[in-house]
Amino acid sequence: MNVVASSAALGKGIHPLILDDIVRLMLKVNSYYTNAMEGNPSTLKDIDAALNNQLAKDKASRSFQLEHVAHIEVQEAMLQRLREEPSLRVCSKDFLCWLHEQFFRRLPEDMRFARTLGGEVVPVEPGRLRDRGITVGSHEGPVTRGEIERYLARFEELLSPECLVGAPKLLGWASSHHRFLWIHPFSEGNGRVARLLTTAYGIRIGVGDNMLWTVGRAFARNRADYDRHLALADRPRRNDLDGRGPLSEEDLIEFCTFFLRCCKDQIQFMDGVLQLGELERRYQRFIGALETEKAISKAGGKLMRRLLPQGAMPRAQVLEICGVKQRRATQIIRELLDAQVVRSETPYGPLRLNITADMSAALFPSLA
Repeated sequence: MNVVASSAALGKGIHPLILDDIVRLMLKVNSYYTNAMEGNPSTLKDIDAALNNQLAKDKASRSFQLEHVAHIEVQEAMLQRLREEPSLRVCSKDFLCWLHEQFFRRLPEDMRFARTLGGEVVPVEPGRLRDRGITVGSHEGPVTRGEIERYLARFEELLSPECLVGAPKLLGWASSHHRFLWIHPFSEGNGRVARLLTTAYGIRIGVGDNMLWTVGRAFARNRADYDRHLALADRPRRNDLDGRGPLSEEDLIEFCTFFLRCCKDQIQFMDGVLQLGELERRYQRFIGALETEKAISKAGGKLMRRLLPQGAMPRAQVLEICGVKQRRATQIIRELLDAQVVRSETPYGPLRLNITADMSAALFPSLA
């Protein structure tokens, strides 16, 4: 399977505006899985509520929601930088520190801390490299900030996508995920930054740049295998035939194989759920269920059925489709907005599909 070509072919036949709506969903799905890997039990419904400023009263649940909002906002800021700065080097220390800073700056101060193995609570300084040792499982990371700086410089020199050509970019992409985590440059948040880096790197090399799939889903759903392959790639070089650096090249290749297998798995999964014919059938069933439950009217269902093939609908078109006068058209639009099945960027703007947690469960089963 050609990972690059298969990724680029995802969503064939689906209206570009609907694909944009799916990308909005995938930003939430990315957050769902990356936070799940950090022990955050929030659901997509919890994330939707947080994005609508509906935070839980319980402090722990509210903190989990705030982590999601922060992660989604960082993804959006990151995507904007990648679009606007073609020369941005995603493996540079500056970019990695920026990702870390962007996430933790969005959290309340009482959520910016790390806990040592001895139970000591250490404040997290957003964007600042650690200046003490750290142990992750059986791995002990570089100790001093000077060591970390030197490793990050080498990391950028060897693994930046700008320095690689052709197939080695895929190996660089996979390797960067492990090697960043091996350096573990921050006192807290290294896993989050690693997964953001992986997204950014994939965009830079044209794999996953359509944002219609996430390798993080495979990492989270195969956590034991993921942790095992990371740990194996931490092992030192066995002999002169096992690479030239201090770590085992053979074990790194095994991790890269696992990483790319995860990519293949997620591309195939999304290819299945994005097949236009099947997507249309699930969409029709979802609208039918809304009508049966009287969550929307028959007229509202008629408009909804036009959105998937059309992408967006000017409000003036509601009169024509439903054959009603302005007052009734306004009521139908309000009904769909209140049901949160459509959205509009402005009070008078066109209607767009709003893929909530409930709609996602119906259209993309098992996605989250």
